[in-house]
Amino acid sequence: MPYNQDERDNREAQLIQEWIEQCQNGHTRAFAKVVQALRDKVLGFLYRMTQNREWAEDLGQEVFLRAYQRLDSYDPVKAAFTTWLYTLARNLCLDELRKKQLQSVSLRELDEFSIDAETNPRGTALRRETERIIADTVNRLEPMYREVFLLREYQYLSVEEIAQITGCPEGTVKSRLHRARLLLQEKLASIETDGRS
Repeated sequence: MPYNQDERDNREAQLIQEWIEQCQNGHTRAFAKVVQALRDKVLGFLYRMTQNREWAEDLGQEVFLRAYQRLDSYDPVKAAFTTWLYTLARNLCLDELRKKQLQSVSLRELDEFSIDAETNPRGTALRRETERIIADTVNRLEPMYREVFLLREYQYLSVEEIAQITGCPEGTVKSRLHRARLLLQEKLASIETDGRS
């Protein structure tokens, strides 16, 4: 019987927690399993925040290195490991963004979005353009809106988890998420209106 998404997510969280406990008990090789399970998710988040593949990969390595070095400070009672890890990733990323003052998207990097092959070239071109516009619009959001939007819509984290990661009250997260969605709707509506004229 196939698992539904929630069951898969719960099973993954259980496995990760088991591996972390193994690491904390001296079986350090279990951390490789943690990295393998979470690497793409963390890199995806970092890429969307930085808009630079190489930079995201460098930050990802640093995130996992710091996580490994600080495993003794991880407390499963306070947060799930993924929440703790995203907090590390977010803080490291924001520190680096402040240093480099990266505010805009490099359109050269937008080829990262996957597109299913279609037999209709016009449909494929339209899908690519739509994805490019959405990605560009998301990446033009202010960082405080962009991070909550990415964590919710791309990483599928709960408002509670996002609040823990960002250190903001849940109400603030909800407000920023709502504002991000409104800004996206406004921008996409203006693009649609411009396209009709």
